[in-house]
Order: sequence, then C-alpha cells, then structure tokens
Amino acid sequence: MYYYIEEWKHRPEWLAMSPEDRGKFLFDLSPTIQSLIEDGAELVGYCINHNGHHGKTNRFLRVWQIPDKGFAQRIEAVLEKAGWHKFFEHGDTRGEVLTPQVAIPYLINPEK
Repeated sequence: MYYYIEEWKHRPEWLAMSPEDRGKFLFDLSPTIQSLIEDGAELVGYCINHNGHHGKTNRFLRVWQIPDKGFAQRIEAVLEKAGWHKFFEHGDTRGEVLTPQVAIPYLINPEK
C-alpha cells in the first residue's frame, strides 16, 4: 500500500482572488479529483499543519492512498494541468506503508 502526501501553502495569487473565485476554482477542480478516485486513488483526507511554523512550512496537506508509486506522478500531472501550482507552492512525500518489522531494520541501518 502506497501513500502520497501533498504539502502546500498558498501563493500571493491565491490570496489576491476573492473568496468566491477561490471557491469556484476548487469547485471546478472537483471532476479532476473525482477522476483520480475513479481510477483507483483514495482521497484519505486533508490536514491543516499545526506545527506553529505557518510562514516557514507548508500549511496544508492532502493525503492519498494510491495503487502504486507511479500513480503519484499522475496526480501531479493532472493538478499541474488544472492550474493548481499557479496558486500553491507544492511539496510532497510518498512511500509504501511498512510494518515495524520491516521499517526498524531501515532505521538501524539507513545506508542499506
């Protein structure tokens, strides 16, 4: 099982838009998100980062469970095409969910 976690914070272009225009952009993005879900991704949910570093780190997270690690590039491509990166600075992380029995040896010997 793979997870893809998008991280972002809004750009000045997003803040310059009216709340109505922001809502319309997100509404118009809905079919794009739905197509990813129909093709096998599960949108686990959204998070607001509460680490206290609002200006220095990405503020929002969107968590996906994806069928394989290659699906992450598909998410990135459709969001780019939809104009997401015009309004949000983007970062991400991805990986396979590991049991402690598999993960701990990597923590002990990270160079392997």
